[in-house]
Amino acid sequence: MAETEASVEASPAAADPRPEPPLSDASIAEVSNGAMRDDSADGPGTPAPATPKKQTILEASPAAAVEEPEKDEPPGAVALFDLDHTVIDTNSSWHWVQHEVNNGKVGFGMLMTALYWFSRYALGMGAGAERAGAEAAELYAGEMEDDLNERVATFFRKELSHRVRPGCKEAMARHKADGVRCVMCTSSWQHPARAAAALYGLESAHDDIISSVMEVDQGTGRLTGRIQKVAYGDGKHAVTKEWAERAGVDLAKCWFYTDSFSDVALMEAVGYPVAVNPDARLRKHAQERGWPVEDWGLAEDKSKKPRYAYACLTMKGSSQGPG
Repeated sequence: MAETEASVEASPAAADPRPEPPLSDASIAEVSNGAMRDDSADGPGTPAPATPKKQTILEASPAAAVEEPEKDEPPGAVALFDLDHTVIDTNSSWHWVQHEVNNGKVGFGMLMTALYWFSRYALGMGAGAERAGAEAAELYAGEMEDDLNERVATFFRKELSHRVRPGCKEAMARHKADGVRCVMCTSSWQHPARAAAALYGLESAHDDIISSVMEVDQGTGRLTGRIQKVAYGDGKHAVTKEWAERAGVDLAKCWFYTDSFSDVALMEAVGYPVAVNPDARLRKHAQERGWPVEDWGLAEDKSKKPRYAYACLTMKGSSQGPG
């Protein structure tokens, strides 16, 4: 493959002809960590094939002429996908917070806290965001997990099913055709992670979804309001490593697609790290490390957008939590 420091441009004939995997109904969803970043400035694009981390960076244009990856994929190979701004072109947690505000479940104080942390995360400075996640988890203390699963699954189907990046569909189709497993790997809570995995065509078995985890009382089925696992920053690397050891997966044979500098620790651990529509800090780091940088474009249909009234804002978070 010819390597260059500049963007690669070619004819549309280089686009992958294989069909896109169909979307399926979601199972469950909930609040997630993430960055409130508007990707509307990103141009359309399709991903170049995953390449080893020691390769000169490539900026994929909408029809980049690139060499196909070898068909003999390593045994047990897994492609790991971040959710917000990677699989989808928006931030699911920000949409969820607005949804909860509109329904009177989240107050003005929590909205401002969320806005602050999402903004920092968008700039690649999300260290400390776990505190915001802990406050959010407390809002759901006492709620039946099954009720939350159903409520947010409906939200994902209605509001976010159309926000998948075109390049993500193509990357997953290519990996699946080569016998590579596609697994969700996100900082979001288990509920949105499971919902998104089922909705967007990744593996949906609960044991094969990597995410942060809100604690559930196994005796009552209610959320305790505490955090069991945090898959953010170094925590995402630790949670993913734990999953890989349990599943018999060698991370050195895995791909990891993400937009966020907060995921650098995990990117360093896998064999094929790929920066997708990255934030500024990750783009710079990827260029220094020689990792591929890919533009997966924007969702083809952004016509359906949530509408929020904000008429119910209060000065504190909900005292009862969502119901």
